[in-house]
Amino acid sequence: MAPLKVLIAGVGIAGPALALWLARMGWDITVVERNSTLRASGHQVDLRGQGIVIMRLMGIEDAVRAVLCKEPGMRFIDHKGRSKAFLPVNNSGKGTQSGTSEFEIMRGDLVNVLYDATRNLKGVKYIFDTYVQDFTQDEGSSNGKVHVTFSNGRQDDYDMLVGAEGISSNTRKTMLGPSFPDPRHDIGAHIAYFTAPTREGDSKDWTVCVMPGGKSLMTRKDQPDNIRVYLTTKGHCEALDAARTLPEQKAALVELFKGSEGAQLDRFLEALSESPMADDLYSQHLTQIRLPEGAWSRGRVALIGDAAHCPTPLGGGVGTTTALIGAYVLAGELSRRWKEKGESLDESSIEAASKEYERLVRPFITKEQQVYGSFLKFMLPETKIGISVLHWVVWTIVSLRIHQLIANLIAPEESHKLEYPDYFGLQEEK
Repeated sequence: MAPLKVLIAGVGIAGPALALWLARMGWDITVVERNSTLRASGHQVDLRGQGIVIMRLMGIEDAVRAVLCKEPGMRFIDHKGRSKAFLPVNNSGKGTQSGTSEFEIMRGDLVNVLYDATRNLKGVKYIFDTYVQDFTQDEGSSNGKVHVTFSNGRQDDYDMLVGAEGISSNTRKTMLGPSFPDPRHDIGAHIAYFTAPTREGDSKDWTVCVMPGGKSLMTRKDQPDNIRVYLTTKGHCEALDAARTLPEQKAALVELFKGSEGAQLDRFLEALSESPMADDLYSQHLTQIRLPEGAWSRGRVALIGDAAHCPTPLGGGVGTTTALIGAYVLAGELSRRWKEKGESLDESSIEAASKEYERLVRPFITKEQQVYGSFLKFMLPETKIGISVLHWVVWTIVSLRIHQLIANLIAPEESHKLEYPDYFGLQEEK
């Protein structure tokens, strides 16, 4: 059977994951990345549910476990740092994960794991400092191609192009055309995260301090010498949106949170202003990508990961999990048709595989995107009374172990059972 020549745009999580699965079929895979080096940065992410299952099927569990963040659990605290409720991590290997997953990992470490797992695979080639500038595709031709022009002026033809460049995907924009409605949906909140120096006594828990005015301060500690700080606020932040330079962004954040009642907030705002560690500041709107049904692909071009369906940059493990799910299902549907035809796939077969991938994955995405909006409102109350109610609700759920009961009823063994087709015959081996 003739191997397909596939171009993947984006070296994050979804792109290399797709390359791993496509390489199993002996295809010719090129992965391009706009940055000059591997962008192994970002905040703490996690894997849940089917993301854990598929990670294991990919054969990277040992590598992932070697770089996990050892986080004891998620702790709600008040503005004086007093504990109000604690949800411990579930390390039992059974049932669903709590606020802290068994598989907590820095985004950069997961990117490195996926890159290392694929860069030496036969047929896989990575090219950095290059991106897809434009493309066209032959329509209605069984032997058609996607004609790609790269940022360096080079041109090449491919059997398929997959966009995995995240929320601002250029592949998505070009595929859908200039008249297509903007799929970005702002859910009404802003998040900023940065690194600060640690102090003796800093908690290893994921701490959550909710402040009046729809704000929160969270910390996570993945390294002995630093602590990760997350500042979240509801509503529009005009000064922050207008900030263009790093000093301007820092000043806007300090002004926005100054005077709020948060545990050690002054310390972290000072670190934001003064510490070189905080130069890794990243700030963005909490945005979902909501494409209408059928818009995850067009002909020989498809989208995966945040480019197709970002749940939000703070999605409780959903974004990372769906990146792995999408890569697995798209590769699986392509593999199924390739084996059935016994020859190179034509446009109709590639399009059918892409549409089936969307049909299988979209229900989970839709549910998570709908849940997240309500969850955000609950987690960021405006008043002190609302914060007290939040603390009481969480304390009650934890004290009565309601969260464990619900988890066991919904998905008693979510970390072991593959809920998607076993395309590559690997489930029996686990």
